[in-house]
Amino acid sequence: MSSEHLNSTPLDEQMAARLRQAVRSEPVPPELAVKIRQRLDEERARGFGSFWRMYAWVPTAAALIVCVAAGIAYQQGHLRLTPGQRESFMESVLVNVSNPMRPGMDDHLHCSVYGRVPATIPPLAEAVKDLPPQFRELLTVVQEKVPPSFGVYSAHQCTRHGRKFVHIQLKSDSKLLSVIVTRRSVDESFVRDQIVPALTERGISLYEARSKRFAIAALETRDYLAYVVSDLGGEENRQLMLAMAPGMESVLRRLES
Repeated sequence: MSSEHLNSTPLDEQMAARLRQAVRSEPVPPELAVKIRQRLDEERARGFGSFWRMYAWVPTAAALIVCVAAGIAYQQGHLRLTPGQRESFMESVLVNVSNPMRPGMDDHLHCSVYGRVPATIPPLAEAVKDLPPQFRELLTVVQEKVPPSFGVYSAHQCTRHGRKFVHIQLKSDSKLLSVIVTRRSVDESFVRDQIVPALTERGISLYEARSKRFAIAALETRDYLAYVVSDLGGEENRQLMLAMAPGMESVLRRLES
């Protein structure tokens, strides 16, 4: 084999550097670490005769950790290298949801999955400093209903394709959750499109969809579309929207009056 095949190309080196950075930045699932420690303890308990078997297994465990962490990093977008690739992935997700669902899913993918997610949750005052004042009540609704493991790392108004969104971003370990509100355009309506609600609770119709690993639940009022989007299971995402829906609708109807 020639020496040129043995040397990494600059592109290889860049990819390797990105992989190392992504793996280091992503937490390994706790259950994997527990299983690895248990296996090592078992090998030690068998005595010195298992010494070489134990150390022969360690590289496999290390490789498994890298693969899992890299997989998480790839799912969260860190290894998608170009804007074109990111847009292509987002479109592959959006094609599976109805027209009224697309704004919420699109903003979650663009702003959360491909946006900057801090390693630690910032102080709340810092996280919400860019949230428009009229949506502070919505933030209160969200904080009261989400599980304690989720923390707000940003609440702000953002723009995507010229459209404004109010976006409350939360995370718990490697899970991301978005609560998104945007003004409804005349051609966006679950009711008008005759989409059957997943359920109706207290007179509020809730709509659901799932695409790839993302679950989305939505409601509409006269002027607004509101979404809960996450990479949680569909049932867990539904229960979050169900808990938030009455308070969320109340806030939006006051803004419409």
